Amino acid sequence: MDFRLSEEEQQVRDAVQKFMEREVLPLEEKHKETVWEGRFTEEVRALGAQVRKKSVELGYYTLHLPESAGGGGLSHVALTAVREAIASSGTVILGLYVLGDPPMGPTGMLIACTPFQKEKYLEPLMKGEKTTCFALTEPGAGSDVAAIKTRAVKKGDQYILNGQKHFISNGPYCDFAQVFVMTDPAKGLKGGCSLFLVDADTPGFTRRLQKSMGDDDFQAEFFFEDCAVPAANLVGTEGLGFVEAMKWLSAERLIVAINGVGIAQYLLDLGVDYAKVREQFGQPIKNFQAIQWMLADVATEIYAARWMTYHCAWLIDQGQNAMREISMAKLFASEMAFTAADKILQVHGGMGYMKELPVERLFRLARLLRIGGGTSEIQRWVIARSLGL
Repeated sequence: MDFRLSEEEQQVRDAVQKFMEREVLPLEEKHKETVWEGRFTEEVRALGAQVRKKSVELGYYTLHLPESAGGGGLSHVALTAVREAIASSGTVILGLYVLGDPPMGPTGMLIACTPFQKEKYLEPLMKGEKTTCFALTEPGAGSDVAAIKTRAVKKGDQYILNGQKHFISNGPYCDFAQVFVMTDPAKGLKGGCSLFLVDADTPGFTRRLQKSMGDDDFQAEFFFEDCAVPAANLVGTEGLGFVEAMKWLSAERLIVAINGVGIAQYLLDLGVDYAKVREQFGQPIKNFQAIQWMLADVATEIYAARWMTYHCAWLIDQGQNAMREISMAKLFASEMAFTAADKILQVHGGMGYMKELPVERLFRLARLLRIGGGTSEIQRWVIARSLGL
């Protein structure tokens, strides 16, 4: 196994890191009062659009897509390195606009679009002119995806959608949604679940903002009431939407894993720096074994999570099925990130709990990693099934 990047891949990774340092982080600092709230306000979204526009111009936004689709064609190992560079930079919110990763940007799922769909949806996404979202979760179908109730019934050259989705990231602001519905409930997920592209202004489609623990205004609830969607907006083959989604979900889990690694690394850097300057009992707290051991444990767990994640990326590059390993990496890295956030907050003491420092925000963000992209319990279930249990 060799996780080293080629010279060209290293140049791309370094260029993205410099872009973060030169463009993104200074922009966040300039608009600190707004950005540090961590909310997707109109001003923050406008700043994000600026970042996205520059990223598109520099060719970073579609690095994750294959060259055949007009993307950068990076290997998964190189993409993992790029994503770690972004996540470990300390970006508050604008780093989300650098790569066209889910939920806002184009995913590999949309490569299967028809020429009509590519022109109307995929190409504007790749140019950063539109954003999307992934509408799968429902009030009664979270981890139990097979319980999806939203229906689509074909009527002439249209499908009539009825149902509800919730916890949809970028849902309040997307230009169109990727909506999973049951077209043949009797067949279940393997033959009865389809994917449609639904424009935000489609009659019968309404959305409501959902407030999260982070108060970021990034999630929405969707309602479909006799919502007529053109049959031309069906992605791929009717009934096979979820089959395609599983390929994307594995990729999302790997993204969550490396984000956990990057966030934990940034937190560790904060903790080490703080321990060197914070004094108690007449000396820096770095001299106390209790502090040293907390930081040493975090560093060790980051090391393990990092190589688990890169190994998964390498397996994908070798054409291997890495579903079990990806679940392991997602489980370990997300749990590790939260543990790291908790320890680094403890190192900072009362200041770690204050909004003056980024630690409390990253603590909340790290908690989300254990839910998004499949809960820790679902990852354990996937792993157990791979063991024949």
